[in-house]
Amino acid sequence: MKSYFIIIFSLTITFCSVDSDGSNISDGTILSDEEIINESTSETPNDEDNSTTSYLDNREIKYFIASTVSNEHQEMLKKWVAISEELYFTQPNVVIENLYPIYLVQLDRNNSESALALEPVYCEYLEEEHKKLFIQDSYDSSRCSDNEDSREDYERYGLFVEPDGRIAHSQISSSVQRDGYNLFISKTHDLPEHASSMGYVTLHEMFHIFQNSHITSTTEVDEVYKLLGRYSGDNPEDDVPWWQEGAATYFSYIDYARTINDMSWFKNEMECALLCEFDSYGNKSRLEILKETGVKLNNITYGGNPEPINKQIGYEIGAWFVAYLVNEHGEDKILDIYSLYDEFGFEKSFEMQFGKDYSTYLEEFYEFLDLPEDQIMKILSSK
Repeated sequence: MKSYFIIIFSLTITFCSVDSDGSNISDGTILSDEEIINESTSETPNDEDNSTTSYLDNREIKYFIASTVSNEHQEMLKKWVAISEELYFTQPNVVIENLYPIYLVQLDRNNSESALALEPVYCEYLEEEHKKLFIQDSYDSSRCSDNEDSREDYERYGLFVEPDGRIAHSQISSSVQRDGYNLFISKTHDLPEHASSMGYVTLHEMFHIFQNSHITSTTEVDEVYKLLGRYSGDNPEDDVPWWQEGAATYFSYIDYARTINDMSWFKNEMECALLCEFDSYGNKSRLEILKETGVKLNNITYGGNPEPINKQIGYEIGAWFVAYLVNEHGEDKILDIYSLYDEFGFEKSFEMQFGKDYSTYLEEFYEFLDLPEDQIMKILSSK
Protein backbone atom coordinates (compact mmCIF):
# COMPACT_ATOMS: atom_id res chain seq x y z
CA MET A 1 0.00 0.00 0.00
CA LYS A 2 1.11 3.57 -0.58
CA SER A 3 1.73 6.17 2.13
CA TYR A 4 0.36 9.67 1.52
CA PHE A 5 1.76 12.99 2.57
CA ILE A 6 -0.72 15.85 3.06
CA ILE A 7 0.65 19.33 3.64
CA ILE A 8 -0.78 22.85 3.68
CA PHE A 9 0.71 25.73 1.71
CA SER A 10 -1.51 28.71 2.47
CA LEU A 11 -4.84 27.77 0.83
CA THR A 12 -3.34 25.22 -1.53
CA ILE A 13 -3.35 21.57 -0.47
CA THR A 14 -0.89 19.26 -2.19
CA PHE A 15 -1.14 15.48 -2.00
CA CYS A 16 2.02 13.48 -2.58
CA SER A 17 3.64 10.38 -1.23
CA VAL A 18 6.35 10.14 1.39
CA ASP A 19 9.15 8.02 -0.03
CA SER A 20 11.66 6.06 1.95
CA ASP A 21 14.75 7.74 3.32
CA GLY A 22 16.67 4.66 2.21
CA SER A 23 17.75 3.75 5.72
CA ASN A 24 18.44 0.07 6.34
CA ILE A 25 16.27 -1.43 9.03
CA SER A 26 17.25 -4.32 11.19
CA ASP A 27 17.12 -7.10 8.61
CA GLY A 28 18.55 -5.05 5.75
CA THR A 29 15.14 -4.36 4.19
CA ILE A 30 14.75 -0.98 2.48
CA LEU A 31 11.23 0.29 1.96
CA SER A 32 10.51 0.83 -1.73
CA ASP A 33 10.04 4.29 -3.23
CA GLU A 34 6.39 5.28 -3.50
CA GLU A 35 4.63 6.97 -6.38
CA ILE A 36 3.64 10.64 -6.38
CA ILE A 37 -0.12 11.12 -6.59
CA ASN A 38 -2.58 14.02 -6.53
CA GLU A 39 -6.33 14.41 -6.14
CA SER A 40 -7.07 13.36 -9.72
CA THR A 41 -4.75 10.35 -9.78
CA SER A 42 -6.24 6.96 -9.01
CA GLU A 43 -4.42 4.53 -6.75
CA THR A 44 -2.41 1.75 -8.32
CA PRO A 45 -1.26 -1.40 -6.53
CA ASN A 46 2.23 -1.33 -5.11
CA ASP A 47 4.32 -4.40 -5.90
CA GLU A 48 5.68 -5.04 -2.45
CA ASP A 49 5.13 -8.21 -0.45
CA ASN A 50 2.15 -10.32 -1.56
CA SER A 51 2.20 -12.47 1.57
CA THR A 52 -1.03 -12.43 3.55
CA THR A 53 0.95 -12.85 6.78
CA SER A 54 3.13 -9.75 6.37
CA TYR A 55 2.32 -6.28 7.62
CA LEU A 56 3.49 -5.02 4.22
CA ASP A 57 0.43 -6.62 2.66
CA ASN A 58 -1.88 -4.26 4.57
CA ARG A 59 0.49 -1.32 4.98
CA GLU A 60 -1.33 2.00 4.70
CA ILE A 61 0.09 5.13 6.30
CA LYS A 62 -1.22 8.59 5.44
CA TYR A 63 0.85 11.53 6.60
CA PHE A 64 -0.72 14.87 7.50
CA ILE A 65 2.20 17.28 7.88
CA ALA A 66 1.90 20.82 9.23
CA SER A 67 3.39 23.32 6.78
CA THR A 68 6.15 24.51 9.15
CA VAL A 69 7.58 21.07 9.89
CA SER A 70 11.10 20.85 8.50
CA ASN A 71 12.21 18.28 5.95
CA GLU A 72 14.69 16.97 8.49
CA HIS A 73 11.92 16.28 10.97
CA GLN A 74 9.83 14.60 8.30
CA GLU A 75 12.67 12.29 7.27
CA MET A 76 13.43 11.37 10.88
CA LEU A 77 9.80 10.49 11.53
CA LYS A 78 9.59 8.30 8.42
CA LYS A 79 12.81 6.55 9.38
CA TRP A 80 11.65 5.70 12.91
CA VAL A 81 8.18 4.66 11.77
CA ALA A 82 9.81 2.15 9.38
CA ILE A 83 12.10 0.88 12.13
CA SER A 84 9.13 0.53 14.50
CA GLU A 85 7.18 -1.46 11.94
CA GLU A 86 10.06 -3.85 11.45
CA LEU A 87 10.54 -4.28 15.20
CA TYR A 88 6.94 -4.64 16.36
CA PHE A 89 4.69 -5.40 13.41
CA THR A 90 6.69 -8.54 12.59
CA GLN A 91 6.06 -10.10 16.01
CA PRO A 92 4.52 -13.59 15.60
CA ASN A 93 1.17 -12.94 17.32
CA VAL A 94 0.44 -9.41 16.09
CA VAL A 95 -3.01 -8.93 14.55
CA ILE A 96 -2.05 -7.46 11.18
CA GLU A 97 -5.60 -6.37 10.32
CA ASN A 98 -5.61 -3.96 13.29
CA LEU A 99 -2.30 -2.24 12.52
CA TYR A 100 -3.52 -0.08 9.65
CA PRO A 101 -4.49 2.39 8.42
CA ILE A 102 -2.30 4.76 10.41
CA TYR A 103 -3.10 8.44 10.06
CA LEU A 104 0.11 10.12 11.13
CA VAL A 105 -0.20 13.80 11.99
CA GLN A 106 3.13 15.61 12.39
CA LEU A 107 2.98 18.94 14.19
CA ASP A 108 5.57 21.67 14.72
CA ARG A 109 5.98 22.04 18.47
CA ASN A 110 6.85 25.73 17.99
CA ASN A 111 3.99 26.74 15.68
CA SER A 112 0.38 26.39 16.76
CA GLU A 113 -0.95 28.24 13.71
CA SER A 114 0.22 25.55 11.29
CA ALA A 115 -1.29 22.90 13.57
CA LEU A 116 -4.64 24.69 13.66
CA ALA A 117 -4.57 25.05 9.88
CA LEU A 118 -4.07 21.30 9.55
CA GLU A 119 -7.15 20.38 11.59
CA PRO A 120 -9.80 21.05 8.91
CA VAL A 121 -7.73 19.18 6.33
CA TYR A 122 -7.63 16.14 8.56
CA CYS A 123 -11.32 16.44 9.41
CA GLU A 124 -12.29 16.73 5.75
CA TYR A 125 -10.33 13.60 4.92
CA LEU A 126 -11.89 11.74 7.85
CA GLU A 127 -15.39 12.69 6.76
CA GLU A 128 -14.74 11.60 3.18
CA GLU A 129 -13.00 8.35 4.09
CA HIS A 130 -15.03 7.17 7.10
CA LYS A 131 -18.31 9.06 6.75
CA LYS A 132 -18.49 9.65 10.48
CA LEU A 133 -17.46 12.14 13.11
CA PHE A 134 -14.07 12.08 14.74
CA ILE A 135 -14.42 10.73 18.27
CA GLN A 136 -11.75 10.97 20.93
CA ASP A 137 -12.34 9.65 24.43
CA SER A 138 -16.11 9.66 23.76
CA TYR A 139 -16.43 13.27 22.67
CA ASP A 140 -16.73 14.83 19.22
CA SER A 141 -14.20 17.44 18.23
CA SER A 142 -15.86 20.54 16.80
CA ARG A 143 -13.24 20.70 14.09
CA CYS A 144 -14.68 17.44 12.78
CA SER A 145 -18.38 18.04 13.54
CA ASP A 146 -20.69 21.00 13.96
CA ASN A 147 -23.01 20.30 16.89
CA GLU A 148 -23.11 22.41 20.05
CA ASP A 149 -21.80 19.70 22.36
CA SER A 150 -18.79 19.13 20.15
CA ARG A 151 -17.94 22.83 20.13
CA GLU A 152 -17.99 22.86 23.93
CA ASP A 153 -15.76 19.79 24.09
CA TYR A 154 -13.34 21.24 21.56
CA GLU A 155 -13.01 24.38 23.68
CA ARG A 156 -12.32 22.14 26.68
CA TYR A 157 -9.87 19.67 25.11
CA GLY A 158 -8.74 20.83 21.66
CA LEU A 159 -7.53 18.54 18.90
CA PHE A 160 -4.08 19.27 17.48
CA VAL A 161 -3.74 22.34 19.73
CA GLU A 162 -4.76 22.38 23.38
CA PRO A 163 -6.97 25.24 24.66
CA ASP A 164 -3.99 26.93 26.34
CA GLY A 165 -2.23 27.15 22.97
CA ARG A 166 0.22 24.30 23.46
CA ILE A 167 0.71 21.75 20.72
CA ALA A 168 -0.88 18.38 21.48
CA HIS A 169 1.45 15.78 22.94
CA SER A 170 2.59 12.81 20.88
CA GLN A 171 -0.09 10.18 21.33
CA ILE A 172 -2.36 7.56 19.80
CA SER A 173 -5.68 9.41 19.73
CA SER A 174 -8.11 6.85 18.37
CA SER A 175 -9.28 3.31 19.00
CA VAL A 176 -8.76 1.07 16.00
CA GLN A 177 -11.44 -1.29 17.28
CA ARG A 178 -14.03 1.49 17.41
CA ASP A 179 -12.86 3.93 14.74
CA GLY A 180 -11.24 1.66 12.18
CA TYR A 181 -7.92 3.52 12.10
CA ASN A 182 -4.96 4.52 14.30
CA LEU A 183 -4.50 8.28 14.69
CA PHE A 184 -0.88 8.93 15.67
CA ILE A 185 -0.17 12.56 16.58
CA SER A 186 3.58 13.25 16.53
CA LYS A 187 5.06 16.46 17.87
CA THR A 188 8.50 17.56 16.65
CA HIS A 189 11.47 17.91 19.00
CA ASP A 190 14.17 20.56 18.84
CA LEU A 191 17.15 19.47 16.76
CA PRO A 192 19.90 18.53 17.12
CA GLU A 193 19.81 18.45 20.93
CA HIS A 194 16.66 16.32 21.16
CA ALA A 195 17.12 14.11 18.12
CA SER A 196 16.89 11.03 20.33
CA SER A 197 13.34 12.02 21.28
CA MET A 198 12.28 11.79 17.64
CA GLY A 199 13.42 8.18 17.79
CA TYR A 200 12.22 6.78 21.08
CA VAL A 201 8.93 8.72 21.18
CA THR A 202 8.03 7.32 17.75
CA LEU A 203 8.96 3.82 18.91
CA HIS A 204 6.81 4.34 22.02
CA GLU A 205 3.67 5.31 20.10
CA MET A 206 4.11 2.63 17.45
CA PHE A 207 4.48 0.08 20.25
CA HIS A 208 1.04 1.16 21.46
CA ILE A 209 -0.39 0.32 18.04
CA PHE A 210 1.25 -3.11 18.37
CA GLN A 211 -0.25 -3.57 21.86
CA ASN A 212 -3.73 -2.44 20.87
CA SER A 213 -3.82 -4.55 17.72
CA HIS A 214 -4.25 -7.75 19.73
CA ILE A 215 -7.71 -6.84 21.02
CA THR A 216 -10.34 -8.26 18.65
CA SER A 217 -13.15 -9.27 21.02
CA THR A 218 -14.70 -5.84 21.61
CA THR A 219 -15.09 -2.38 20.09
CA GLU A 220 -15.91 -0.73 23.44
CA VAL A 221 -13.02 1.49 24.52
CA ASP A 222 -13.46 0.78 28.24
CA GLU A 223 -13.38 -2.95 27.55
CA VAL A 224 -10.25 -2.55 25.42
CA TYR A 225 -8.58 -0.61 28.24
CA LYS A 226 -9.58 -3.27 30.78
CA LEU A 227 -8.07 -6.03 28.64
CA LEU A 228 -4.86 -4.01 28.28
CA GLY A 229 -4.49 -3.68 32.07
CA ARG A 230 -5.45 -0.03 32.35
CA TYR A 231 -8.02 -0.72 35.09
CA SER A 232 -5.66 -2.67 37.34
CA GLY A 233 -5.48 -0.30 40.32
CA ASP A 234 -7.09 -0.83 43.72
CA ASN A 235 -9.94 1.31 42.41
CA PRO A 236 -11.08 -0.61 39.32
CA GLU A 237 -12.54 2.58 37.82
CA ASP A 238 -9.18 4.37 37.69
CA ASP A 239 -7.31 4.48 34.38
CA VAL A 240 -3.70 3.67 35.29
CA PRO A 241 -0.58 3.76 33.04
CA TRP A 242 1.91 1.57 34.90
CA TRP A 243 1.59 -1.57 32.77
CA GLN A 244 0.71 -0.42 29.27
CA GLU A 245 2.88 2.70 29.34
CA GLY A 246 5.63 0.99 31.30
CA ALA A 247 6.06 -1.60 28.56
CA ALA A 248 5.96 1.02 25.79
CA THR A 249 8.55 3.12 27.66
CA TYR A 250 10.87 0.16 28.30
CA PHE A 251 10.83 -1.10 24.71
CA SER A 252 11.15 2.38 23.22
CA TYR A 253 14.26 3.03 25.31
CA ILE A 254 15.98 -0.30 24.75
CA ASP A 255 15.10 -0.56 21.05
CA TYR A 256 16.31 2.97 20.41
CA ALA A 257 19.63 2.09 22.08
CA ARG A 258 19.93 -1.13 20.09
CA THR A 259 19.19 0.68 16.84
CA ILE A 260 21.90 3.30 17.41
CA ASN A 261 24.20 0.57 18.81
CA ASP A 262 24.76 2.33 22.11
CA MET A 263 23.46 0.39 25.11
CA SER A 264 24.99 2.95 27.46
CA TRP A 265 22.25 5.31 26.28
CA PHE A 266 19.62 2.85 27.54
CA LYS A 267 21.31 2.43 30.92
CA ASN A 268 21.73 6.19 31.37
CA GLU A 269 18.11 6.87 30.42
CA MET A 270 16.78 4.20 32.76
CA GLU A 271 19.02 5.35 35.61
CA CYS A 272 17.86 8.94 35.21
CA ALA A 273 14.22 7.87 34.93
CA LEU A 274 14.50 6.40 38.42
CA LEU A 275 17.17 8.40 40.22
CA CYS A 276 17.57 11.86 38.65
CA GLU A 277 16.26 14.75 40.73
CA PHE A 278 13.71 17.12 39.18
CA ASP A 279 12.47 20.59 40.12
CA SER A 280 8.87 19.45 39.67
CA TYR A 281 9.40 16.92 42.47
CA GLY A 282 11.07 19.40 44.82
CA ASN A 283 14.57 18.34 43.74
CA LYS A 284 13.80 14.72 44.46
CA SER A 285 13.85 11.65 42.25
CA ARG A 286 10.84 9.65 41.11
CA LEU A 287 11.98 6.78 43.32
CA GLU A 288 12.13 9.08 46.37
CA ILE A 289 8.62 10.39 45.64
CA LEU A 290 7.26 6.86 45.25
CA LYS A 291 8.74 5.80 48.58
CA GLU A 292 7.90 8.95 50.52
CA THR A 293 4.27 9.08 49.42
CA GLY A 294 3.74 5.35 49.77
CA VAL A 295 1.60 5.34 46.64
CA LYS A 296 1.36 2.03 44.82
CA LEU A 297 2.64 2.04 41.26
CA ASN A 298 -0.64 0.62 39.96
CA ASN A 299 -2.65 3.35 41.71
CA ILE A 300 -0.99 6.23 39.84
CA THR A 301 -3.50 7.50 37.29
CA TYR A 302 -3.18 9.39 34.01
CA GLY A 303 -4.58 12.51 35.71
CA GLY A 304 -5.86 13.75 39.06
CA ASN A 305 -2.99 12.47 41.21
CA PRO A 306 -2.18 14.33 44.45
CA GLU A 307 0.99 16.41 44.11
CA PRO A 308 3.80 15.68 43.60
CA ILE A 309 2.69 12.38 42.02
CA ASN A 310 2.17 12.55 38.27
CA LYS A 311 1.59 10.05 35.48
CA GLN A 312 5.25 10.19 34.41
CA ILE A 313 6.18 8.31 37.56
CA GLY A 314 3.83 5.58 36.37
CA TYR A 315 5.48 5.57 32.94
CA GLU A 316 9.10 5.56 34.09
CA ILE A 317 8.91 3.33 37.15
CA GLY A 318 6.51 1.17 35.16
CA ALA A 319 9.38 0.73 32.69
CA TRP A 320 11.54 -0.42 35.59
CA PHE A 321 8.91 -2.96 36.58
CA VAL A 322 9.02 -4.31 33.02
CA ALA A 323 12.84 -4.43 33.21
CA TYR A 324 12.48 -6.36 36.47
CA LEU A 325 10.21 -8.90 34.75
CA VAL A 326 12.49 -9.10 31.73
CA ASN A 327 15.44 -9.86 34.00
CA GLU A 328 13.58 -12.96 35.27
CA HIS A 329 11.58 -14.05 32.21
CA GLY A 330 13.02 -12.39 29.09
CA GLU A 331 11.46 -9.93 26.66
CA ASP A 332 9.50 -12.49 24.65
CA LYS A 333 7.26 -13.14 27.65
CA ILE A 334 6.26 -9.47 27.61
CA LEU A 335 5.76 -9.33 23.85
CA ASP A 336 3.69 -12.54 23.83
CA ILE A 337 1.31 -11.67 26.66
CA TYR A 338 -0.90 -9.49 24.48
CA SER A 339 -2.06 -12.49 22.45
CA LEU A 340 -3.62 -13.95 25.62
CA TYR A 341 -5.76 -10.95 26.55
CA ASP A 342 -8.80 -11.63 24.39
CA GLU A 343 -9.34 -15.09 25.87
CA PHE A 344 -8.11 -14.69 29.43
CA GLY A 345 -8.08 -10.97 30.26
CA PHE A 346 -5.17 -9.05 31.77
CA GLU A 347 -5.03 -10.54 35.28
CA LYS A 348 -5.18 -14.20 34.27
CA SER A 349 -2.82 -13.63 31.34
CA PHE A 350 -0.26 -12.02 33.66
CA GLU A 351 -0.37 -14.95 36.05
CA MET A 352 -0.12 -17.46 33.18
CA GLN A 353 2.93 -15.69 31.72
CA PHE A 354 4.86 -14.92 34.88
CA GLY A 355 3.69 -17.52 37.42
CA LYS A 356 2.34 -15.02 39.96
CA ASP A 357 -0.43 -12.45 40.03
CA TYR A 358 0.62 -8.87 39.33
CA SER A 359 -0.08 -7.69 42.90
CA THR A 360 2.40 -10.22 44.30
CA TYR A 361 4.98 -9.26 41.69
CA LEU A 362 4.53 -5.58 42.50
CA GLU A 363 5.20 -6.23 46.19
CA GLU A 364 8.40 -8.06 45.27
CA PHE A 365 9.33 -5.17 42.97
CA TYR A 366 8.96 -2.67 45.82
CA GLU A 367 11.40 -4.79 47.86
CA PHE A 368 13.78 -4.74 44.90
CA LEU A 369 13.60 -0.92 44.85
CA ASP A 370 14.82 -0.90 48.46
CA LEU A 371 18.16 -2.39 47.39
CA PRO A 372 21.25 -0.19 47.06
CA GLU A 373 21.31 1.75 43.80
CA ASP A 374 24.22 -0.20 42.34
CA GLN A 375 22.34 -3.48 42.84
CA ILE A 376 19.20 -2.05 41.23
CA MET A 377 21.22 -1.00 38.18
CA LYS A 378 22.76 -4.47 37.81
CA ILE A 379 19.60 -5.88 36.23
CA LEU A 380 20.26 -3.69 33.19
CA SER A 381 23.74 -5.11 32.58
CA SER A 382 22.39 -8.20 30.83
CA LYS A 383 20.48 -6.11 28.28
